[in-house]
Amino acid sequence: MIMKSPLPTLFFFICLPLLIFVAIFTTHLKTDISAFFIAGNNAEEILLASEIQSGTLSRQYILSIDAGEGEQVATSFTSAWLTQLKSIPGVVDVWAVDEKKGAINALSTIYAKHAAQTFSLNPERELATLFTDSALAARALALKQALLSPEGELIKKVVVNDPLLLSLSAFKDLADQLKNKTSNTRYANFILETTMSGMNAPAQLAIQEKIQATFSKQTQTDFSQKRKASTLEYQLDMTGIPMFSVATQSMIASDIKFITVLSSVTLSLLFLFVFRSFRLMFWVFSLLISVITIAVLVTNFIFGSVHGMTLAIGSTLIGICIDYPIHGLVLTQGFRLEQRFSLLKKISPSLLMGALTTLIGYIALGFSGYPGFQQVAVFTGTGIMISLLLTRYLFPYLETENAQPIEPYKWIFKWINFCLRFRSALLFLVLFLSLASVVQLDRLQWLQDLQQLTPELDYLKANDKIIRDRMSSMEPGRFVLISDMTAELALQRAEGVYKRLDGLKKTGRLKDYFGLYPWLISEHQQLTNQEQLIQALTPETRQRWQNALDAQGLSVQRLGLLNYDEQPPLSKDQVLKSSVGRLVSNQLLMTKQHALVLIWLAAHDPVEVQGALSDLEHVQYFSQRDVLNRMTQDYQQRAEWALFVGLCIIVLMLAWRYKSLFMTLQTLAPAFLAALLILGLWAWTGEEISFLHLIGFLLAVAICVDYGIFYQENRSGDLSLTYHAVAVSMMTSALVFSCLFFAQTSTLQILAKVVSCGVLLGFLLCPLLITSKQE
Repeated sequence: MIMKSPLPTLFFFICLPLLIFVAIFTTHLKTDISAFFIAGNNAEEILLASEIQSGTLSRQYILSIDAGEGEQVATSFTSAWLTQLKSIPGVVDVWAVDEKKGAINALSTIYAKHAAQTFSLNPERELATLFTDSALAARALALKQALLSPEGELIKKVVVNDPLLLSLSAFKDLADQLKNKTSNTRYANFILETTMSGMNAPAQLAIQEKIQATFSKQTQTDFSQKRKASTLEYQLDMTGIPMFSVATQSMIASDIKFITVLSSVTLSLLFLFVFRSFRLMFWVFSLLISVITIAVLVTNFIFGSVHGMTLAIGSTLIGICIDYPIHGLVLTQGFRLEQRFSLLKKISPSLLMGALTTLIGYIALGFSGYPGFQQVAVFTGTGIMISLLLTRYLFPYLETENAQPIEPYKWIFKWINFCLRFRSALLFLVLFLSLASVVQLDRLQWLQDLQQLTPELDYLKANDKIIRDRMSSMEPGRFVLISDMTAELALQRAEGVYKRLDGLKKTGRLKDYFGLYPWLISEHQQLTNQEQLIQALTPETRQRWQNALDAQGLSVQRLGLLNYDEQPPLSKDQVLKSSVGRLVSNQLLMTKQHALVLIWLAAHDPVEVQGALSDLEHVQYFSQRDVLNRMTQDYQQRAEWALFVGLCIIVLMLAWRYKSLFMTLQTLAPAFLAALLILGLWAWTGEEISFLHLIGFLLAVAICVDYGIFYQENRSGDLSLTYHAVAVSMMTSALVFSCLFFAQTSTLQILAKVVSCGVLLGFLLCPLLITSKQE
């Protein structure tokens, strides 16, 4: 029983604003591009990725001031500027990369008290040479010189708890590193930490603007006071995860707005050109708005958020979902309500099969390896099914009987007749080009570096490298990663790694490394140090030390007792809460289940480093570029598998439907050969392709199979009218995907190139490769 009252229409237009309202105020939008592209393959990589997205690493900037060739950054300038930076809302703290104040304070207040526990990672070796007469005499002389030096006040605080200055010995290597870092005073480098995650792009953008504003203000003030504005100018450079986050968010937001507007405008013009009715355009686009709104709500419900890239790619859903109402509109326009329902019921098996094949393409997309494409699969899958249901059961109410039935375009007849007239010659040409493409396939070049998929961020990567080169010789993105269940166990493993790395330094295979020692040392090592030191402090040893002090004229009463008594180890929490906590927090990453220790590496031989660490459990050499490249290969394999499985399922569905292998192959031929010809062209031109191209092919094939199904089954009984409906559907899909060409994101540009070319070629091949019953 068909309801003739306006109730369905009224109900639709009451629900649509409510759905839009709920979607706007409940959807959580994300723009972190790393969350869309990257997922770890093991617990360590997953934890590291999580830390990069929301931990301390994600909340820090590196600020670098360049004074210019032959100039130095004035201390008065940086002091005044840092004061302004600390007053910015959302800024936790700012400190110099080579800051000594916090380290000196910690040395006298924390590490001197725990000198017996932290003085060495090799206590046997240290103690074997420490308490000889010559060594004690040299140490007493060094102590006297230190007390008389400009740092005498600090030494006086240290010797109260550490008369042998064991704590200074532990910090000797660190002092050398800091000295090397600060040898060039042309640059002043600082770390700024914020309260909010680096992925909170709006908040980080506000902070970046305030950083620039305070720098400009201080520059003008400082130079005005010193009257050097005409001869001296400082330059501020910034890097860090928040910089990439803001740039990515801005790019994606711009793409979403531009592509949505562009695709909507172009589709509106196409719709008006084809149907010449503002009323029908209003109904169709209202239906599409409801489809996209429901897709957003479902995606947000399942994943807890919707990624900006999902919306950008999902905007192409307009071109796919509009196929179903267009197909129905072309075939039913001008008929009475009962006839419209009858015709839609007649063609609904073809629409359903077309929707299922397209849906399979998007489901396979979810298994391609891209974390974000799981969202895209849910988003588009939901949209396709909702669009089909609304077309079948609601759209007939929105049409009118007054409109004239659609007449196929003349070029539709001409192209069909051309294919029929020259079928033999055209089939030979297609066969020849297909064979040539198959021969060329072994020349396909695969993109091996995942970072090449984001060339739009190359300027930020180059700036990041320049800034980090100013700070130290540390190689960004290359480090040793130690993991274990607790921080204590991870620190113990790290201490074994330090010994291996020290060996590589001696042989020249590693220039330097930056670990947690001496800031943070395992409790096990601390207790070992303390035990062996106390055992070594025999009455004879104490007497030799007192003799050495007496020889230098130093107070035996104050410095000769060597009261290194047993006490609890220095805990991780004590260090992290101290003034040096910020110096080590980004090298110790923790959750309830795992702890990671990162050891940054300077210039090194990767093969030698990996070889030296290969037999250590839970220790791995980590190269960000290598990991991304492995992920690229993994994604490529998954995309190939997804493409194969998706196509197999489509073939089985059509074979089950037609009960004929010949009809199945005929229906699939336009889609498959279109993809093959495009692949052959790229192999011939030498263009590098990635797993994104394979994903694009899968989408193009899934869409083109719809055209083959509609043309093969021809349920309207009028082949030219059916092909006209397919033509309009093709134009909408090709037009929407072509809009992605204008996106800034390379991922969208790749999909635009593959899908738009694929659907156009697949459409043109239908009359040539499929023998319809009406021919």
